[in-house]
Amino acid sequence: MSDTDWNSNLGLGFGQHQPGDEFFHGTGEPVDSLTETWFWNFHVAEAAINCFAYCWVHPTLKVVSSGLFIYQGLKASHLECELFEYRDYMSMGVVGDGSDIRLPNGFRAQAIDPLNHVRLTFDDPQRETSVHVDLRAVGVPIMRANNKHFEQVMHATGELTLRGKSYKVDSLPVRDRSWAEPRPENHNPAPPYTWVTGTFGEDFAFNVGSHDDPDRNPDWIDMMPVPARIFNDGWVVVNGEQRRVVKSSKLTTRRGERNSPVTHDYRFEDDRGDAYRITGELIAQTEWGGWSNTSCHLGLVKWDWNGRAGFGESQEVHWNDYVWRMGQARK
Repeated sequence: MSDTDWNSNLGLGFGQHQPGDEFFHGTGEPVDSLTETWFWNFHVAEAAINCFAYCWVHPTLKVVSSGLFIYQGLKASHLECELFEYRDYMSMGVVGDGSDIRLPNGFRAQAIDPLNHVRLTFDDPQRETSVHVDLRAVGVPIMRANNKHFEQVMHATGELTLRGKSYKVDSLPVRDRSWAEPRPENHNPAPPYTWVTGTFGEDFAFNVGSHDDPDRNPDWIDMMPVPARIFNDGWVVVNGEQRRVVKSSKLTTRRGERNSPVTHDYRFEDDRGDAYRITGELIAQTEWGGWSNTSCHLGLVKWDWNGRAGFGESQEVHWNDYVWRMGQARK
């Protein structure tokens, strides 16, 4: 994120998905930072296990970074994950047309039925870890108005073996897909930015991308400038009906020397006028620098919505100014 709006819907409605959106587009302004991504995930909530699987293509540079990592509980480093297997520099041949992404490390993502069924497989005998998980669509993609990004609620089922111990996978993650937009790696003098998802069953799911609300006294309020736009994007799906979030207020509490998120407190409203208060606690977490000039805190959240439990993803980005200023404040 920089001075572009690739992570924002800018208050607009929904776009239209096409079956080909599952596959590699390779379109957009031919700049070095042109980006195309696939994000898949699943979790085993009762064991506090989360899986992050990603494919990130720079079509102009013809370079791919991709892989997966699986972590249980709270980790201080990405290399503390039970499995971290992510390659930074590969040729675009591993992606092909996007229907069957295969990496040299054995990770594979197959589009069995475009926009409806994706199969994830991986096997590492040395680390006694394997993944055999099917992601089947709960609903249609939730497309941004620019028709360059969607999220989609999936039903993940299958088997995970993690360091020799086997688990049944049966969860409702939210995947995402994006293409045709540059993502400059410029410095961003902003406070943390948080992207979260949550599902409470096939009848309700949500997604919000925002900074903390400065009126709620976040940890950075006396040290960082207030961003011009606090809330960037969001949606809810209620019994299959897609609704845009029109306003949102969020407060995240953080701890430790790395200011890792601990809890999230969201208050938001959709375009039908319905209001929501959803709070969550991180039950699994790791840190990963997907870009060298950022630190991304990834995690599995246990959500509470009026006494109803749900689970979902938390991805919070920190930039240099925030990390440096918080370090100075501890001295």
